[in-house]
Parts: sequence; C-alpha cells; structure tokens
Amino acid sequence: MKIWVEALTPKQILLFSYIQDIFGRQNVFLTTRDYDLNANLASKRWSKHFLVGRYPGASSIAKTRESIKRQEKLIDIVSSEKPDVHLTFVSPDSVRVAFGLGIPVITSSDSPHSDAVSRLTIPLSRIFVTPYFLLEDFEKYNRLVEVVGFEGVFELAWILREKPDPKVPRELGLEPFSYALVRPGEEKSYYYPSPAFATRMPLSIARMILRRTDLTVIVYPRYPDQALLYRRLLSRWNNRVKILEGATDFVSLEYHARLVITGGGTMATESALLGTPSISTYPGELKVHKFIRKRGFPLYKAPLPQSFIEKLLLLETGPGERERYIQRAKKTLQDPISVFAREITRIINRNEN
Repeated sequence: MKIWVEALTPKQILLFSYIQDIFGRQNVFLTTRDYDLNANLASKRWSKHFLVGRYPGASSIAKTRESIKRQEKLIDIVSSEKPDVHLTFVSPDSVRVAFGLGIPVITSSDSPHSDAVSRLTIPLSRIFVTPYFLLEDFEKYNRLVEVVGFEGVFELAWILREKPDPKVPRELGLEPFSYALVRPGEEKSYYYPSPAFATRMPLSIARMILRRTDLTVIVYPRYPDQALLYRRLLSRWNNRVKILEGATDFVSLEYHARLVITGGGTMATESALLGTPSISTYPGELKVHKFIRKRGFPLYKAPLPQSFIEKLLLLETGPGERERYIQRAKKTLQDPISVFAREITRIINRNEN
C-alpha cells in the first residue's frame, strides 16, 4: 500500500502530514512546489517529499507553462513510486496525472469560490471531502463524484494535535500575549482586486495597534515585496515590528497572540479555534468564517471600528481562556483526519477486492 499526497500550500502540507502517523511514514510520500514556506515545512513534517516546480505568479501564460512542466515531472515520480491512491486538496496538476495513470483520487476543498480549480479536479475524483456547511456549494458535482461531508473544518486537524509552546514567541524575544500577529492577503490571487487591497487593511490595523498600544506587531508576509513594504511603512516603530522570514510553529504563535489580523482564510479560522481574537480582512465573507462565528469562536470581519479593535485587545487572555475554546472545538467538531483515513481505507479495500 502506498499513498501519494499533493499539497500546494503550507496549510495543506501540515494538514496531510498526519496521514503518515496513521498509515506509516514509509507508505506515504508528498509532492509540493516551491512557494511560500512549502519547502521548509515539508522538510520538517514529511519523511519523504519531492519539490516539483514553483508558483509562477499572476501571469496566465506562466501558470499554464508551469502546470505542463509540473505534470511531466509528476509523471516520472509517480511512475517510479507506484501509489495506490492519491490525496490532495484541489491540485489540477496532480489530479490530471493521477487520473491519466488510473490512480483513484480523493480531493477536498473548503473554497467553493475557487471555481476554476474545482472544475479541473473534482470531476476526475473518486471521492470529494468537504465540510457539511459547504455541501450545497458543491452539489453540482454530486452526479460526478461521491461527495463526503464532515461536521468541522480542516484546520481542526492541527488544533487537536499540536500543543502550543510559549518558547516559540520567546525565541523571537517576546513574552506570550505581548504582541499582535499580522498576515497580508494573497495579493496575486484572483479574488483580490489589486495588490494594494491585499495589504491596505492589515497595514492600517497594524498602524493603529502600534499607535494606541505598547504591543509588538509580528508581520508574516507572503512575498519578499510585502516584507519590504511593511518594513518601510512601519519603520517609525522599527523596534516594535518583527518581520518573519522563515517557517515557525504558527499554532504556538497564534495561541499566544493578543490579536491576529489576516487577509487569508486559514489563519483566521485556526486562531479563532485556539481562542485568539481574529480579524479577517479577506474581501467578502467566507462560509467557513460564518460557521466558526456561529459556533461561538472569536472571529470578526473587517472593517471594524477602532474602538471595537481596542476592546478586543483588552479581552482577558491566558492559557485558561484559550483552553476553554480548544475544548469546545474538540467536543463539537469532527476531526478531518479520521475522515480522510476512512476514505483512503475504503479505496484501498476496493482495489484489493
């Protein structure tokens, strides 16, 4: 038995890494691309991984060329490894290769707004896994693939398994609960109208925090140009601004933050599950965030009044408050890793029969 996993983002690399603990590290391998912190995280979390291609940027021509190159390299790797099943979020490259080579595919997604990649991948899958609250958004695929829902969110996988460590912020020279964590948006993605839109709101909130409090601001940029921009525009508070330049234990960093501000969906979700007040500057409303809010987790949608943000910064903090939310998540939400393991086992059993 061998399982091939493709993960294109740090979130996916972490999420699927727990599959190794269930099926044995010698039976699972990862393919990923050179993007964000992928290479660093894959080296830390995976026993066997292949770095295949890179993120090409915003150009549609570059994206198409890179996709073709990746597929050619993936064919060589997979032909050698001979996996029995393929697990991915919605990677067009790996799904196309797996389908062409007759390898059954399990896809998953919590991003119905990413319609293009969904159309390129889900119809070629054997099984598609998504949270229950998104089943309606993906119902058009019901006649093409077996759709499996679960009562939870993908981020819960590492909230249940990773233990927050106060040494992580201290290694950055910070005491727990003495800082805010800021993550700009994915400026090169289609769902942001412009690069400026992806950075403007997180930057504005960071400035407000630096002006109105004595907290440190940690900036976790997606690209070097974002790091340069934030370093320049926050230079007057240089001694209270830290720019992260490598992978770290983000569960620990989010858990011990007073506030998290992010232009992406994942960090806001996982921070709120940890009990850390989180502000999403993502354009529009994500259903996953609505789901989290309705379950009583502290996730908020920008823009927000300055007075409200100041109140969030004054909320009671500490391990006791954080643990209360983590226990709520454990008791009320379903672990996605158990769902993946069940579906992988079903496919392998079918193959053997």
